[in-house]
Amino acid sequence: MRNQPYLDDLEEILPSRYTMVIAIAKRARQIMQEEREQDENGYTGITKPVSIAMYELLDRKFEVTEKPFEKKEIVPKSQIQDFSDFE
Repeated sequence: MRNQPYLDDLEEILPSRYTMVIAIAKRARQIMQEEREQDENGYTGITKPVSIAMYELLDRKFEVTEKPFEKKEIVPKSQIQDFSDFE
């Protein structure tokens, strides 16, 4: 077994690499907090939480949901004064 799955395989599940990296990082933090043992996670020989999270994503053991992006309206800090009324 490889230490990490191929990114091409993971891109079939999540096409956005940014979303993939965020999801794997969040899951790796959860794994670190749970302090799992090697035998409990089913991936013998893998001790790094990021690698475990990558294999869990590949095996679809967790689901990634994306929040819709809300574009904020740009408000200018200062407006340019119109000098057309001066003579």
